[in-house]
Amino acid sequence: MKRLNKIQDKERIYSFPFFLKKPLYVLAIFCLVFFSLGCTDINDSGDKTGTVETTADVNNSASKAELIEVTNLSQIDEALIKGPVVLKLGSKGCIPCKEQEDILSEILPMYQGSASIMLIDIKEYPEFATTFGVRVIPDTCIITGIEDGKYMYIRQDGSKSSERSSARFLGVVDKETLSMTLEKAIDSRNTKE
Repeated sequence: MKRLNKIQDKERIYSFPFFLKKPLYVLAIFCLVFFSLGCTDINDSGDKTGTVETTADVNNSASKAELIEVTNLSQIDEALIKGPVVLKLGSKGCIPCKEQEDILSEILPMYQGSASIMLIDIKEYPEFATTFGVRVIPDTCIITGIEDGKYMYIRQDGSKSSERSSARFLGVVDKETLSMTLEKAIDSRNTKE
C-alpha cells in the first residue's frame, strides 16, 4: 500500500519499506539456486511417470544398445572389465533425470563396445544413494576402474580420483562435456594397458 507524506514541501511516495527489500533479494537468489540445481526430491514424491528401457545383461553387446539399470554393484564391476562406466544416479519421476537419460541415450551408440552407460534409481535402491553419497539428482559420474578396492573416477580435466565428490556432475550435463570426459577416461584406460 502506498503512503503519501509531505516532507519539506516535497511529496514522497513509499511503495515498500526499505528494510524488507534485502530479505526478498536473498530469498529470490536462494530460490533461483535451489531450483536450478536439479531434483532434490530423493524421497518418494509419488510421481511414477516415465520409464526407461533397460537390460540386465552387461555382456550382451551384440544386441541393440540400451541403458543398463543397476541392481547390484557387481554389475558395475563386470562392466568395468570392458571399459569405463558412465553412472547416472536419479529417479524415474525426476524431470531433469529424464533429460539426462535422453542425453545418455544419444551418446550410447558412439561408445558401444568401449564403455557402458548405467542408471541407478535411488528411490528403488536407496542403499546406492548412501553408498555413492547422493544429495542432489541427477548425479552423474564416470568410473574408470577399481584400485585398492575403491572405484576410481575421472574428473572433467582428465585426472583420476577415488573421491567421487570431486569428479561428479550435478544436474543435467550436456552431451559434449560427457563425451569429452568419457573420451579422456577411455584414453587413460588404453594408455594404462
